[in-house]
Amino acid sequence: MTISGLVLLVALAFFLIQRFDVVAAEREQTLVEHGFERQIDELNGVIATQVDWDDAISALDHKFDPEWADFNVGNYLYTFNGFSHSFVLDSSEKPIYAAIKGERAKPEEFAAFAGIAAQLVPRIRAAEQKRGAFRKREGKNNIVIPPIQATTTARVNGTAYLVSATLVQPDFGKILPKGPQAPIVIAAKPIDKALLTSFSARYLLNELLLLDPTVQPERRQQIVLRGYDGTGISALSWVPRQPGTALRKTMQWPLLGGIAILGLLTILVLRRGGSIVSELIASETRARYLAYHDQLTQLPNRAMLFDKLRLLLSRQSGEGPKLAVICVDLDRFKEVNDSLGHHAGDQLIQTVASRLRETCQQADLIARLGGDEFIVLCRCDDQEQAAELAERIVSAVSEQIGSEFGRIEVGCSLGVALIDNPGVEPTEALRWADVAMYRSKDSGRRCVTFFEPEMDDALRARRSLETDLRAALSDGSLHMVYQPQVDRKGDLTAVEALVRWNHSMRGSIPPGIFVPLAEETGLILPLGEFVLRRVFEETAGWDDLRVGINVSAVQLRSNGFAALVTRLAAQAGVDPGRYEIELTETALLGDDPVTASNVEALKRLGFSIALDDFGTGYSSLSVLQRFSVNRIKIDRSFVCALDDSGEGEALVDAMVKLARSLNLSVIAEGVETEDQRKRLLACGCREFQGYLTGMPQDAWSIADLAGFEPPAEAINQRA
Repeated sequence: MTISGLVLLVALAFFLIQRFDVVAAEREQTLVEHGFERQIDELNGVIATQVDWDDAISALDHKFDPEWADFNVGNYLYTFNGFSHSFVLDSSEKPIYAAIKGERAKPEEFAAFAGIAAQLVPRIRAAEQKRGAFRKREGKNNIVIPPIQATTTARVNGTAYLVSATLVQPDFGKILPKGPQAPIVIAAKPIDKALLTSFSARYLLNELLLLDPTVQPERRQQIVLRGYDGTGISALSWVPRQPGTALRKTMQWPLLGGIAILGLLTILVLRRGGSIVSELIASETRARYLAYHDQLTQLPNRAMLFDKLRLLLSRQSGEGPKLAVICVDLDRFKEVNDSLGHHAGDQLIQTVASRLRETCQQADLIARLGGDEFIVLCRCDDQEQAAELAERIVSAVSEQIGSEFGRIEVGCSLGVALIDNPGVEPTEALRWADVAMYRSKDSGRRCVTFFEPEMDDALRARRSLETDLRAALSDGSLHMVYQPQVDRKGDLTAVEALVRWNHSMRGSIPPGIFVPLAEETGLILPLGEFVLRRVFEETAGWDDLRVGINVSAVQLRSNGFAALVTRLAAQAGVDPGRYEIELTETALLGDDPVTASNVEALKRLGFSIALDDFGTGYSSLSVLQRFSVNRIKIDRSFVCALDDSGEGEALVDAMVKLARSLNLSVIAEGVETEDQRKRLLACGCREFQGYLTGMPQDAWSIADLAGFEPPAEAINQRA
């Protein structure tokens, strides 16, 4: 009886072990199949965001703009989402644009993907014809069109790809397709090691590989990726978890002594089996959590945001509560990251996330889109209730934050899209909130703006200005002027180089507009290189005249910046000792080793260092001494304060005395009246810059003023 019981127990144990393995494999198979479908949906959503708007109709259909296609299709889809091949087919399915790995290529490269496209395009055209004419929503200034897309897997030149075809469509309907058929964007993403690594980490898969679909390796599971005609293209293959097998290995020695410990073994089987099932469920729960949450803040991520937003929008009926989509973007976050480092930036993001949770407890969802941008979804009775919540967010985020780096103070700009009618797509709702947020940024920050349809035009104007700035770097509309700096006798001692932009259509655009735009869009490095090259070329023959050049914090943190300055100076044949690099106070904060290395290298080469806008930032004696600053420039705000009270004069006097004690030279900026100059003289200041001493002038005029030969570059510019 004992032997029979033991045999029965062993048989039961092996049966449970096998069942554990089977259940785990079935769960994992379902998880992978659904996960890959979600991966395709997310990639399709990225493509639709880039081509489903009025500007895409204008640039890809009305008058093809290859530079627009480079930035918004080829480069964007490759850089941010890994689409190695992008093509644009015109209304007759002829390829008019191709990009490979973010770089423009010949349209003939499309030939490799023509066969796959021929399978997808008919489906797109059929859906386009079924869609019918565009009609604006009643009482609204826009149209609502769901994306028209078709996706398949294919093998091209031995590589497996996810290939998606997307119809170019308008959003607001201000620009409509010029014919019955619109262009189609074909995008192909290789199913490569990067995609497999990301997918494996997301769903916790072991040894995920891409294999031949006709072969089923032993002890591996797989899902077959099929082409448009059902043919197997490749197979995602992985080693399944085998909790039962692990249990068997754990139990084999106890089973050998099972006669002596029959009762104990029975308990072990039951307990261990329950533990393994619990671990499997916990593992699956963890994988699902990671797929829908941001790892830094533990807030819902973009994937969950779109799911929740789509659900909430589908419930809008025009009656009852409105849905407030609130876009929260931090002010000065980039400055904190630049000056204190990414660790401080991460701490700041985590603190803001915590404050949003406390402030928005009644919200339907709080999500982090990425970077310093958050989204709050909340149903509100009216605009007043939404405004109250938005103001509470501004107040909560604006409170000072204590950290290991000291007190950090940031604010936030909010954009709110209040939606009460059905039929709004998630991408459209988020874009409305984003447009309103940028209006808050333009209005002085730390404020709340509700979306209005006309705001969309402002965002388009900003994007247009960004495009024009890229073109200006090479079309000659950017040029340099130089503002004189004089001593107490009025004699010219130095100049400050300033960049100006004369737009062919918009006229003169102030630096206060296009320089911040360049920093936000990543154009500051090419703009800075343009300034350095042009200044060195135009001032090469100005012997004994010091020239100041402004350098941004982004340039200073760039690896190889000092080497770039050295190369440009050598090409122009200039003496570095005649040039002064002007830096802002925030550029020198923190312990960034690249910044320190670049400053040290520039000093060794002979460049002098000036601290611009002194007194307006966070400068300290340690900064002045650590970076061996040669000169400080008193900010114009202190010069203007000289006219108001004795406090302004006391501040300037203290700055001058500080500079003298550190053996630094000092110059005052923004001197506009004779009375200001006299007061500065009384404080001990001996150098001046401003409209009183000289307006910014071109290189020809400065050369004439100083008695130099006009530089060849300036002569060419005048010609």
